[in-house]
Amino acid sequence: MREVSIILPIRASKAKEQARQAQHRHIAPHGADRWRIRRPGGDDAPLPIRSTRPTGGPMPAPRHLAATSLAALAALSLTACASGGAGSAGDSINATLGTDPGGFDPALARAADDYVVDRMLFDTLLRKDDGNVLVGGLATDWEAASASDYTFTIRDDASCADGTPITPTVVADSLTRFADPVTASTGRTLALGGASAEITPDDAAGTVHVALSEDWADFLTGMTLPHSGIVCPAGLADPEGLLAGTVPGAFSGPYALTASQPAVSYEMTLRDDYDAWPAFADPLEGTPATTVTFTPIADPATLATQLLSRGVDVASFSGEEVERFDGDDAFTPTQVTGLTSYLLFNQREGSPFAGRPDLRRAVAQAVDGVALTDVLTDGRGERIASVSSDAVSCVSTDDGLLVPEDPEAASAALAGVPIRLVGTQLFGPGNEYIAEVLRAAGADVSYDELDNANWSTTTGSPTGWDVTLQGDINLMGTLTSSLLRVMGPSQEDGGRNKTGVVDDAGYAALTEAMAVVDPEERCGPMQAAQASVLETVSAAPLAAVPTTVVTAEGISIRAFDDYIDPSTMRVVAE
Repeated sequence: MREVSIILPIRASKAKEQARQAQHRHIAPHGADRWRIRRPGGDDAPLPIRSTRPTGGPMPAPRHLAATSLAALAALSLTACASGGAGSAGDSINATLGTDPGGFDPALARAADDYVVDRMLFDTLLRKDDGNVLVGGLATDWEAASASDYTFTIRDDASCADGTPITPTVVADSLTRFADPVTASTGRTLALGGASAEITPDDAAGTVHVALSEDWADFLTGMTLPHSGIVCPAGLADPEGLLAGTVPGAFSGPYALTASQPAVSYEMTLRDDYDAWPAFADPLEGTPATTVTFTPIADPATLATQLLSRGVDVASFSGEEVERFDGDDAFTPTQVTGLTSYLLFNQREGSPFAGRPDLRRAVAQAVDGVALTDVLTDGRGERIASVSSDAVSCVSTDDGLLVPEDPEAASAALAGVPIRLVGTQLFGPGNEYIAEVLRAAGADVSYDELDNANWSTTTGSPTGWDVTLQGDINLMGTLTSSLLRVMGPSQEDGGRNKTGVVDDAGYAALTEAMAVVDPEERCGPMQAAQASVLETVSAAPLAAVPTTVVTAEGISIRAFDDYIDPSTMRVVAE
């Protein structure tokens, strides 16, 4: 691998120009009759951006993540090979991923591509339908006796890819591993909070009982997470093989992984014996493809060209490429919003933001949220007042709680402060904008742009970074999902929190809300939890990022509210 200099796209240049415009008040004299934006070391020239990418093979694409509750479609574009379609004949679908999956162990899923492949390979007890309604997956019935007491009836006709029946014991063994803190699943705190779980199967009755040590009202929704996918006995017996995808009998979902070549392709084959499709209120049309092949592809501009030429038949876009389909009746656009963005600070020892809410506030003061939203979303996004989108229940819409832009105050606090900014390629222009305004405020900024998988790994580490523009896929469509990114157990302790600080007041309010079964009654403590995040500036909300899914004739895929389920891909008659 070698480092390659990449010429910035137009949108990145736009980010720099927006940064300069946003900083027009922040100027310093230079000589007798010149003015310039003040930068560390007196250098006011634009800094080149360098991107470390492998050469000699497919170049990882920026992650255009669809804002989904269970999976992201920005990592997912699909080519259908139905009659008259592109590619080989038959009912195969050629799909794409932004980068290689991190593995095939659903409990260890961390990034968008992981969620996509896990949804295809592993079934969960429950699934999500329109209106945040739950429907059965491997469970036919479920009951919540309280916020800590749950019982599931397991369907009696489901089996693993190797023919092993999926009994309550199989389900309980898999969920027990998922719930074990030693497994360190990032989905654990979403599903259970800080509780431990006693999971008891009854094969004779066909049920699984779950007793949590603490109330967690989001548990049922947590059982829709790809992380909670049921791993069959063969996979549990060989965790290394499970992660590598080399255990054929591990899969409980509709597809089995039949070929895998990193950076080239991942082939999945529909199981002949599978008949456990969810009964959505609006039944799916068409037929599932016999073969789905996922291949890492290039950037969204190339993807748009392929879609227009019918090289691919469905793709998702979060940038200007979607304009190429405007007014074309051969394509149908569907917009979803569930991906939010906000500044997130590493508050562990060694970061300049540890114990320094004043410096975190100063960074937020340096950023013009309206300008950032425009740069990040090409004018399609909306400013947000919390870490979730306005469509999520109990979310705060009070922008009076946000840190107001104040470049002069930012400069007074940030001059000479070393800041390590890391960002995902998905938010390249937004990252560029932030780097520019922080340098203009006098901070000594180093910036690393990473593919989404490496960005997730880096910001999941306690060291090596100070601040990031967080792209938050709301996995469950709940406020809890986003709040746990900035409070509660840290990632090194098996949680989702990237900041490294629990936020005792905020997490106490969240825990209080999770003891309440009635969703409407949770809003009071949920408002308090959000207020704590904003007061301490553990996060600075910025933009909701819309994603448009464009489909051509011959393919369908289902959007449920603001989430798109890749396992609903179907070949339909044109």
